[in-house]
Amino acid sequence: MPAYVRMLANLALGGFFIASAGFKLASPALFVEQIAAFGLIWSPLILPAAWGLIALELCAGLAVVANRRWGLWLVIALLALFIPVLGYGIAIGLDISCGCLGKADLSSLPEAILRDLLLLTLAGALLRTSRPVFPAIKE
Repeated sequence: MPAYVRMLANLALGGFFIASAGFKLASPALFVEQIAAFGLIWSPLILPAAWGLIALELCAGLAVVANRRWGLWLVIALLALFIPVLGYGIAIGLDISCGCLGKADLSSLPEAILRDLLLLTLAGALLRTSRPVFPAIKE
């Protein structure tokens, strides 16, 4: 992958996660409500989970923009969490926005799954073309 394409892809993927965290920081109460609507987290843990997800998204986004391989792994882990949760929301008939982009998110849950699958594909492509910190030892 050419360096400028990789840089743009890192900016797009990392920027999405940074923007997502930023929108949630602008309206954390809305994000807490959206998490609670899924009914997957015990009530006393919803607030810490919301802040934890915001912190992880911001950290992942910054790491991907900084071209850190572990940031891609964190993005993949987050998406691997989000996609089944969104699928669960569809299965129980939730009619809410996914909460991915706070008040700016007008997408339905199926649209959010499609977006997350595209982001997962991009993260996988970036990971596949990135170099590990320690090269494999060849005998």
